[in-house]
Amino acid sequence: MLAQPTTRLSIAAFAVLVVATIGAFFVTQHLKVETPLIQGAPAFVPPAINPLHPVRCGKYNSGVATISFYLQKRSDDVDVYVVNDQTDAIVDTLATGRHMRTYHRYPDGLFHWGGRESNGLLAPDGTYHLRVTLIHQGKTVDLDGAQQVVKVRTVPPRPVITSIQPRVITAPGTHVTIRYTGNEGRGGTILLYRLGLPGGPRLIKSFPTPWKGQSAVWDGTVRQGLPAPAGTYLVALQVTDAACNTGRYAASNDTVTAR
Repeated sequence: MLAQPTTRLSIAAFAVLVVATIGAFFVTQHLKVETPLIQGAPAFVPPAINPLHPVRCGKYNSGVATISFYLQKRSDDVDVYVVNDQTDAIVDTLATGRHMRTYHRYPDGLFHWGGRESNGLLAPDGTYHLRVTLIHQGKTVDLDGAQQVVKVRTVPPRPVITSIQPRVITAPGTHVTIRYTGNEGRGGTILLYRLGLPGGPRLIKSFPTPWKGQSAVWDGTVRQGLPAPAGTYLVALQVTDAACNTGRYAASNDTVTAR
């Protein structure tokens, strides 16, 4: 007879647990499907800049990054800041109290950053993102996803050729494997210079390296696919990063001899 109250108590406790679990589930699902405040797939273009030595980089100026977005739920006045990813410190203010209408990306949600702090000093090399404060909604949104950040890069890549095998080509069709590091996961260009010619080294061939690879193969030919004439060839490597900074490597002992 004593077991009955205990059983009823257990059932009641179980029921409360089930209700709480279901409630938590629906709250979680609501949060997952809640409409974001900011839309428009915001991303900096270009994704890396060099404000110290800006150049034409593809279709863009490498000294300025541009990003745009729009408000989804309601119009608001916004403050927009540039934040250092590593320190979480605000380094620059792009807008104060700017009014943004819903679904108006341009000109309301268009912002430019030239890679400098609010005091005019160059921002340190690193990764940065936007922090948007929606004043009347009392909310702050960090646009810090992997595709939303911008990098300041003022130091060129430092590629290094680590090995060349074989060092001697004795027959047409011999392939030479060139291994390297420091390309930062990007493609590069192998440059072949023929030494011992009047007027100094002469570039006789260049070809791209595999994207994100760390080795490339020279097929032993020069221009027009002809076998490399007898002589000594210097192997060099250059790599350009996303901010269009180019790093080059050439060591006097990185040579291949064709016989």
